[in-house]
Amino acid sequence: MKLIDGKSVLLGMGIGIILTSLLGVIFFAGYSPRLSDAEIIELSRRLGMVDRLENSTDIRRNADGSILFIVREGETYTDISKRLYDAGIIESSIEFDIMIKKENLENSIKPGEYTISHSDDT
Repeated sequence: MKLIDGKSVLLGMGIGIILTSLLGVIFFAGYSPRLSDAEIIELSRRLGMVDRLENSTDIRRNADGSILFIVREGETYTDISKRLYDAGIIESSIEFDIMIKKENLENSIKPGEYTISHSDDT
C-alpha cells in the first residue's frame, strides 16, 4: 500500500501554485504606489540611507567607482583610520592602526588627495 502517490503530490503543488497566483492578482489589482521613485530617494537621503560618501567633503566617490580621500594637515594615522572605517572603506580601524605601527609608517602619511580604487590592497 502506497501512502502518497506521485501524481497526487504534483496535482497538489499545481493547485497551490494556481491559487497563489490568483491571490496575487487579486491583491495587486488596485495597487498604486504612494511615493514616486524620486520621493523615495529623497527620503532615504534625508535618513542617511543612500550613500555615506555623498555629503562628505573629505571623501568623495568618483565616476569610475574609485574614492577620493583627502588627508588634512595635522591629522594623525588614528584619525585617518577612524575616518576610513566610518566611511566603510576599511573593515577595522584597529587592524589598520596595527599595520601602520608594524611597518613603522606612523609619520609617512602626508596631507593631500588620494585615490582609492577597488583593486587596491591594504
